[in-house]
Amino acid sequence: MIWFTVELSDKPGSLAKMAAALGDSGINISAIVGIAEDTDGALMLATSDAEGTRKAFTALGLAFDEHNAEEGLEIANNPRVARGLADRGLGVG
Repeated sequence: MIWFTVELSDKPGSLAKMAAALGDSGINISAIVGIAEDTDGALMLATSDAEGTRKAFTALGLAFDEHNAEEGLEIANNPRVARGLADRGLGVG
């Protein structure tokens, strides 16, 4: 499974625009974790079509990183996400 990490702009509709681009391409979001702090935030998601997700994000001009879950990625390994969860009294385990 490929996890994508994206940082969305702090504007109304930026999440909706990203989700609509995936939906319009027939791509399902199968897992998602998001953290927002003030105007900064990170979103990690897995989808039903990694290549289609790459194309959709590129078409939007959305910068992203990707991580292969089979190579040992855990959501908690993303320091930004882990800190956001910890600040809210949550953990991954």
